[in-house]
Amino acid sequence: MIYYSFLVELALIQVFIIPSTFAADRAPQAVTWSTKTHGPDGPWHAVSVSIGSPPQIVDLLPGGMWMSNVLASTVCTGSIAVNCDVSKAGFYDGKKSTTFVQIPQTGSIQNESFSKTGNTLSTLEGSAEWIFDTATIPMQNSGSGLDSSGGSLESYTLAIDNFVMLTVTSGVETLPDGTTYPAQIGKLALGASNFNQSWAQNPPNPRFNGTLLPGALVEQEKAPSNSYGMHLGAVAKGISPSLYFGGFDQTRALGSVSAQPYEISNLPIDLLDIGIGVAEGSSPFNFTSVSGLLTKGNSSMGVATTVYVEAPLPWIYLPKSACDAITQSLPVVFEDKYGLYFWDIEDPRYAKIVSSPAFLSFTFRLSGSVTNNMTINVPFALLNLTLTAPIIDKPTPYFPLRPGLGPHGKYELGRAFLQAAFVGVNWQTAMGTGNGVWFLAQAPGPNTPSKGTPTTIKSSDTSIVGSTAVWKDTWKGAWTVLNDAGDVVSAPPPATTPSGTSTPTETPGSVKEASKLGAGAIAGIVVGVAAIIMIGCLIGAWLWFKNRRSDGTTGETEPLTPVAATGCSQPYQSKPWEMESNAIVREMATDNTRKLDSTDHVFGSAPTELDTTRRPRIPVEMAG
Repeated sequence: MIYYSFLVELALIQVFIIPSTFAADRAPQAVTWSTKTHGPDGPWHAVSVSIGSPPQIVDLLPGGMWMSNVLASTVCTGSIAVNCDVSKAGFYDGKKSTTFVQIPQTGSIQNESFSKTGNTLSTLEGSAEWIFDTATIPMQNSGSGLDSSGGSLESYTLAIDNFVMLTVTSGVETLPDGTTYPAQIGKLALGASNFNQSWAQNPPNPRFNGTLLPGALVEQEKAPSNSYGMHLGAVAKGISPSLYFGGFDQTRALGSVSAQPYEISNLPIDLLDIGIGVAEGSSPFNFTSVSGLLTKGNSSMGVATTVYVEAPLPWIYLPKSACDAITQSLPVVFEDKYGLYFWDIEDPRYAKIVSSPAFLSFTFRLSGSVTNNMTINVPFALLNLTLTAPIIDKPTPYFPLRPGLGPHGKYELGRAFLQAAFVGVNWQTAMGTGNGVWFLAQAPGPNTPSKGTPTTIKSSDTSIVGSTAVWKDTWKGAWTVLNDAGDVVSAPPPATTPSGTSTPTETPGSVKEASKLGAGAIAGIVVGVAAIIMIGCLIGAWLWFKNRRSDGTTGETEPLTPVAATGCSQPYQSKPWEMESNAIVREMATDNTRKLDSTDHVFGSAPTELDTTRRPRIPVEMAG
């Protein structure tokens, strides 16, 4: 069979509905998220969708344009079935639905790369077909406000007819070494430059219209515009996700919001620079900040590099030269088999970096300006993700950076980046078609209000206003701040388990580097122990002389013989002595220090050892 390329398909698309006015009382509509998280390269938050009659529940990762992509149960057949855990996210089988619809005009994908067809799960290879069916999605109406008890917004179920889907009947991901594993989860498309996706039927007419999610909300007079605003959040750091249609949560877009035109299938923006910095406290690196990493070692790079922001992709795709410049300062190892960097969890720097306020910064043109820019900081705490089966046998912390172009032929910023970034689109500004804008801004950390600030995106809006909250404050209590000596100044509180007990917050596989003593504390301990030993020696000497006087041994002495230095050595003595039988014997600790290693920060002078040698004393004769 042949498939219609996406460019050809676009010629068959028309606007099905364009309401002339929007009701003034419409408000942003919030998506209710799944209670499960997914992905062998995350994990990631997802949205639950019920498809067909009777309903088949599948979880989908939100992102991308035009048709949603869902997995059929047939992706888990054949030789790859042993590595298939897709049942966690759910399957869709059109043959089991009484409302299933197919038309021949859509074409299909047959045993080839999905990247050749726009708006698919572009990293897959296999087969797929367009299907239309009913769908329901749990939503919340932000216009209803809070209930009398201060509870959540009014919940309802959005019903969609002819929900347009690309159903993956077979699909595999391929690692750089040629190893394959089955597709794990589909994607929930977030709209397009048209309200619906349409195909000509020849015969009969009129055209067949597939419904897109935000278009359904506008058609049913719920959302004020064909738009959305999203922050994916971060599972590992407890940052909840946020997705509104017809608006956005203002607490999820901090500071300046960049607005720029979108392409028919992508969200492009000019990337100007990449750097490393620290939001507060001392740096876990041997520098405070560094910039120029995007073009370092690559004279072919221009002033700006166009990148795509792609929620359906998991990783950050950058030039190899930039990857080399970034990872030069990190305890990571590049694994050719996976085309990714693995964190070296045995390196003491690992735990310090991923728990600190250190971040990777991305600087972009602000709204296409030649003179103004904006920066999004992605903490290394969010770049400490986990690979699991079927990609790898055991959970492995990795740094989600992949050298080279992404599947769309550009450098691309995927979900790993969007953990720390707000993204939104107003698909049809001023009621036009295909001439909207998309938005990018800094997203907050875990210290974010549980009740957001739903804000409408009007159909005519070409810009939106972000929150005035300070980004650094949204991470308070969630990272470990270091002082100039590398000591912990402030650290996250212990995590509370459901039973009410507390457990230390740790990164999987990490050593508890933050709990090590700094150089100043070590020196203080050494001096204190030495003082205690000296006092003990003086008391022992005094008791010895007192015993000799009480025994009447005051006269002749034997030749003085030095005694080997010990933890509590006597300067000189004439013969061995014993403590009284009723005395309490206590042994002084002889080694209460640890050696300084290369990760300790010692400032001012090089470390020195205490002088344990003793100068000879001139013997004197005791009176009486």
